[in-house]
Formats: sequence, C-alpha cells, structure tokens
Amino acid sequence: MIMPKEIEEYLTRDEIIEKEFYLRGRFALSGYKVYASNKRLFIIRGDSIKDIDYSHIASIELKEDGNLPAVVIGLMCLVAGIVVLFLGLTEWWVWALVGLGLAVFILGLIRTQFMKLVVAGVADAERLSGYRSGLDALFRIVREKKSMEE
Repeated sequence: MIMPKEIEEYLTRDEIIEKEFYLRGRFALSGYKVYASNKRLFIIRGDSIKDIDYSHIASIELKEDGNLPAVVIGLMCLVAGIVVLFLGLTEWWVWALVGLGLAVFILGLIRTQFMKLVVAGVADAERLSGYRSGLDALFRIVREKKSMEE
C-alpha cells in the first residue's frame, strides 16, 4: 500500500492510495505527482495540493498538441536571420538569431500529450501533461471509478 507523507493527513479513514503517477510538464522541465485513491485524485505541484473527487469529474479527454506560437516565432526569426545573412551582414547577432530561430522552431514541433479533466463547478479544466503510458493508466483508473458510480 502506498502512503505518501504529503497527503497522508488529507486521507479519510477508509481511503487508500491505489496508484502513484509522476508526470512531467512540457519538455520534461518540471514534474508533479498525481495520486489516485479509491475516492479521488490528488494533484501535487510544488507546495500546492488539489484533490478532485471522481464524482465531480464531468468529462475526461486524452489529447496531443504542438506549440504553434513557438513554430511561428521560430520560423520568423529563422527567416529574418537568413534574409539578413543574404544581404551580407554576418555579425554574431545574426548567427545567434538564426540559431535561436531554429531552436525555437524545433521545440515548437515537439508534440505534448495531456489529459484534460473537466470538473463540475470549476471554470477551467485541469490539464495534466506527461508521457502517454502514464496518462493512459490514469485515464483507465478515472474511467473505472466513474463507471462504478453509475
């Protein structure tokens, strides 16, 4: 049985943690934990703890997206740098602009998997991003808990 210290005090008497997930944000620069109990989800990001009762989840969706603004900005920097190079200016900052444009463009092409939870009474959907295998397992758990309510 999993008994995480950070949420131990929030568990009810008959509540147990069934699964622990360590998910990562975009580009794996930051991570957070999600615990699935027999009654609810706990989402821990830094010092913030959020719990979502399965009965309050209105819908759940697995998605994948890119970063269109990064692609556009990277492409604009890349094209601007190349145009300036063709005009004959080869200063260091032009090469930096080309390199920066290429890096931002490539990072914008990286697809991110995420799960979107729509929670009753909450204006914004909860977005959990991470690797597909972890999100698939979390999706199955939420679906099973939701189906047990029906």
